[in-house]
Amino acid sequence: MKKNLSPERAFDIAFKKYMQGDRKELYREFLEYIKKYLYERNVYPGISPREVDMTINPDPMLSFPKWIFERLYALLGEEGIKGIYNHKTWARVNELKANVNDVIRLLESEGYKVKRTEINFLLEIESADKRISDSTAFKEGLLIPQDKSSVLAVTILDPKPYEKILEIGSAPGVKSSLIQQLTRNKSFLISIDISEKRIMQQKKLMEKWGVHNVELIVADALHLPIRKADKVFIDAPCSNSGTINVDPSVILRLNKRKLHELSSIQIGILREASKLKTQVVYITCSLFPEEGEKVVEKFERNLVRIPNEGHEGYKKSRVWLRVFRTYPHKDFSEGFFIAKLDFSSPHFFQ
Repeated sequence: MKKNLSPERAFDIAFKKYMQGDRKELYREFLEYIKKYLYERNVYPGISPREVDMTINPDPMLSFPKWIFERLYALLGEEGIKGIYNHKTWARVNELKANVNDVIRLLESEGYKVKRTEINFLLEIESADKRISDSTAFKEGLLIPQDKSSVLAVTILDPKPYEKILEIGSAPGVKSSLIQQLTRNKSFLISIDISEKRIMQQKKLMEKWGVHNVELIVADALHLPIRKADKVFIDAPCSNSGTINVDPSVILRLNKRKLHELSSIQIGILREASKLKTQVVYITCSLFPEEGEKVVEKFERNLVRIPNEGHEGYKKSRVWLRVFRTYPHKDFSEGFFIAKLDFSSPHFFQ
C-alpha cells in the first residue's frame, strides 16, 4: 500500500477488493482498531498489529508516543487528552445551489437526523444509517461535508463581494467554495496549490458546486505568482494533528523533525505573503504551538486580535489572547489554529 494514502483511501481500496457488508460500520471499526493499536503498542512495546485485543477500551492518556503525550498534556491537560477523540459530523448547505430548509427536509426524508447550529448554513448530522455521501443532497452538490473549525476559519476571513482574494493551499476546494458562497460568487478568488492532481480535483468540484470566479493555479506558496490582493487566506501545510479525532492514524506519521520542517515552511509562506502588504488569515489544522503560536509570534507586530472567548490560544504564548483555537474535547470539531495579520503597515517581518 502506498505510504501517502490517507487511512480512508486505503480502507476504501481494501473494502472494494476484499470486504463485504456495511462500509460505514466497517470503517468505524477500522478507526477503533487504530485507537486500540496506538494504546497497546505503548503498553506492550513490540506488539504485532495482528495481536491487538479488540475487546479493550483504550485510554487516550496511554495512546501516544512519549514526546507527543508530554507536549499535548502540557497544552491540553488531562481533560483535553481524554476528550481528544470527541467529534461530531458536520456538513454545510451549499447556498449557491440550494436553500437551507429545503436541504434539511430532503435529508430528513432520507432518514438523516439533522440539527441546526448557530451558523445558519452549517448542520450537525446527529446520526444516520449511511454516510453523508450516500445522500441525494451530497450527490447533487447541495450539501458539502465541512468541519465546523474549517467554516469558522473562512468566516474570520470575512470575504466581501468584489474583493480579490488569494487562497494558498486551496485544493480540493471546500474552503474556496465557502468563500464564494459567502460572497455569492462575487469575489475574485485566486486559488493556488502545489499539487496539480489536487487542483484538477478542485476544478471538478467547483463545477459540481456551482462555484464561479475562481482562477486555479499550480504554484509553490514560497514563490507566489501574484503581487496584489485585497486579502490572503493561508491554509498552510501542517502535521494535521488537529484531525486526530477523525483520523487517529495521524499519530503514526508524526515526528519531531517533520514538525520543525513544517514550521519553517509555514514561516516562509507567511514571509512571502507579507510582501503583498495586505490582510492575511493564517490557519493550520494542528494541536502543536510550533505550527501556530510560535509561527505568528515572529510576526507579532502585525497580529490583529480575533474575538476568542473560550477559544484562546495556549497560555504560555505571548499571543494567546489574540489568536483563535478550536479544541476537539470542547468543540467536537477538528483542532484548528487561526490568526489574522495585517501587513499593510511597514512594520512586518523580514
